[in-house]
Amino acid sequence: MKFTRITIGLLVLFSFSTSVYAQKLSKEDKKRIKKELKQYKKNPTSYKKMKDKNKSDIAERDQTIEELTKQLDKNNAELLALKDSFQAISRRFNNLLNASSTSIPSGTVYAVQIGFYEQLDLVSFNNKIRTIRAEDQGNGKRYVIGYFSSLDDAIQFGADIKSIGIDDAFVSQYVNGKRNMGFDAMKVK
Repeated sequence: MKFTRITIGLLVLFSFSTSVYAQKLSKEDKKRIKKELKQYKKNPTSYKKMKDKNKSDIAERDQTIEELTKQLDKNNAELLALKDSFQAISRRFNNLLNASSTSIPSGTVYAVQIGFYEQLDLVSFNNKIRTIRAEDQGNGKRYVIGYFSSLDDAIQFGADIKSIGIDDAFVSQYVNGKRNMGFDAMKVK
């Protein structure tokens, strides 16, 4: 009785598989499948072993797929967090770039006017005077305006600043971020 069920099951399986793959199977493939079915009819135990092994293989693959899916979800979450972090850093970087610009930022901002002069035009220095910095010096602070790559530009800016009444203005030199205290622009020129 058991043998008959297996045989009928195999025939149904075979007829189903041949109808599904009828267009794709060659004569050699059909012969090979028929030969396998004959072997399984002769030895139903080997068919059961093959069926059990296939179930086991499928279960292992399903487990692997589940684990890989979880890992992919975790990696995607990390990637999203990194993208958000990168966008936040990019926004901060762009804000810093815009902050050092001479253009007025959008929104409400405040500025300190240091004078109004009809004869003085410092517009040519706008790209060079993006920074005003305070440096500690003993008990006081010295204030430095701008960074110039050209000594001539720095001397000209210093002269213009003196013309508006800031008589103590002079050019100082920085090498690799450190002030050269022995530098005198008038001796160099």
